[in-house]
Amino acid sequence: MNEIGRSEKRRSEKIPLKMKLFSFIKRVIGARQKNITKGKALKLFCQWRKIMKKIWKQLIVVCCIITLGAGFLMGCNQEEPVQIEPLPEVEVEEEPEPEPEPEPEPEPEPEPEPEPEPAEAPGELSDDLFSFMFSLNGQIHTLPFAFSEMAANGWTGDDRTDLSQETLNPNQRTLVTRVANGSYQLSVSFVNTTDSVQTFEDSLIGRVQQDHWAADRYGTELIFPGGITIGSSKDDLLAAHGEPSEIRTTDLSYFIDYSLGLQETISFTVERESGLINQMDMRNYFPREATGFDGDLPPSVLAYVPPTALGDDWESFIVSLDGHLYQLPVPVNAFIENGWEFVSDPNEMLAARSTNVRGDIRNGNQVMRVHLHNFEDTPQPLGATFVIRIEYSHQLVNIPIELPGGITESSTLDEIIAVLGTPERISEGGVSTTYDFGENIRARISISICNDAGTIRDIRIEHSPRDLN
Repeated sequence: MNEIGRSEKRRSEKIPLKMKLFSFIKRVIGARQKNITKGKALKLFCQWRKIMKKIWKQLIVVCCIITLGAGFLMGCNQEEPVQIEPLPEVEVEEEPEPEPEPEPEPEPEPEPEPEPEPAEAPGELSDDLFSFMFSLNGQIHTLPFAFSEMAANGWTGDDRTDLSQETLNPNQRTLVTRVANGSYQLSVSFVNTTDSVQTFEDSLIGRVQQDHWAADRYGTELIFPGGITIGSSKDDLLAAHGEPSEIRTTDLSYFIDYSLGLQETISFTVERESGLINQMDMRNYFPREATGFDGDLPPSVLAYVPPTALGDDWESFIVSLDGHLYQLPVPVNAFIENGWEFVSDPNEMLAARSTNVRGDIRNGNQVMRVHLHNFEDTPQPLGATFVIRIEYSHQLVNIPIELPGGITESSTLDEIIAVLGTPERISEGGVSTTYDFGENIRARISISICNDAGTIRDIRIEHSPRDLN
C-alpha cells in the first residue's frame, strides 16, 4: 500500500476517535453550550488532561511523605528492652483485727420547748382597755401624756430626729415618730393640744404602736390592758376584752378595733394562719375628765319606772339592751345603774329644754351614741337628763338588742316590715338603705340595711316628746 493510502487509512482511524472524544465532551459540557465546536472541545480536553496530571503528581508526593513519616515514627518507638530487678521481699506483720466499737448509746429525746407564757402586766395596769393605759418596759403610762414622762426614763429621739428642734403647730400631730432608749425603740405620735407652737419634747404622746418585727428586733416590751402583747392570741384578746367594735377580714389577717370615739381607738392585727397578734396600736389624743356623777337628780328622773315586759307595740318605744328593758325617754341614770358609764363629762351643764346630740355612754368596750334632753325649766348636768334617742351601730356596739315584736340585730328586712309595717320613707345610699317607720319625726324607728349583705347595719330609736306628760 502506497504512502497516500496509509495516511488516509490513519486519518480514517483517527476520525472516529476524535468524533467519539468530541461526542463525550459535548455530552459533558455541551448541555449548557449547545454551539461548541470540535476545536474548542479538543482544547478543553487538553486543559482537563493537564489538570489531572498535576493532581496525580501531587497525590504521589503526598503518599510518599506519609509513608516516610510513618516509617520514621515506628523506628523511634522501638526502644531497647529494660530489665527490671525484682524488689526484695519484705515481711509484713499482720495487724490484729480491730476490736468492735461499742454501740453508741441512744441520744435522749429532746425535751419539748415550753410554750411561751403570756406577758404579765404590772399590778398598776388597768384591765379596762378604754383606760388607755399601757406598760412600756415596766413603766405605766396613760394616753395622752407628756413626753417628759418618757424622757425621765431615758427616752429620746432616734438618730434621725432631734426632739428639741422639731416643732408642731397648734392642734397638729405627727403620724409616726420613732423614739429610742439605748437599744429599745418604739413608734409614737406627738400631738400639740395648745394654742402655741411646741417642740416635740414639750408635746404630748397621743399614740403608741408596735409590730412583731420591731418587737423582735429591739426587744421593747409593750403590754396593753389585760396582758395583751405581741404574740398574744386572738382568743386571749376576745376573752380579755369581749366583742370588738369592728372586725375586718382579709385572706391573711384579722383587723380588730375597739373604738370609744373617732380618735380613741385600740386596734390589733391578727395573723389568720397562726391566730396570733402581730401588730398593736393605741391612740387617744385628747385627755378626758372624770366620768362619775354624784349630783342630785330632779323629781322627773326619780319618778321614772322601768318597764317589765317588751310587748308587741313598737310605738311604746320599749327596747331591750343586753337583757335590760328601757322605755324612751329614759333617764340616763337608768343606764348607769345597769353598768353603763359616761364617755363625756356627766357634770357638763345642759340648758333648760335643750338637747345634747353628742352624748356617748359605754358598757365595758361597747359604746353607744345617745341624744340627751333636759325636760326641766332650769339647767341640769348631763347626768340628770333623759335619753331620747338610741343609736345602735355594729361599728361601735355589739350587744344583744330587741324591739317589740321580736326584731333583733339579726332580723331580715321582710321580718322587720312584717312587724313595723310599710316604711314611711326609704333612703338609698351607696353602702346601705335606710327605712323609716313612723309618721312623726319625734317618734320613729329607723333601720339601715347593708346593700350587699342584706343585714342590719344600725338601728335608731327616737322618742322625744315636748314634755314628759
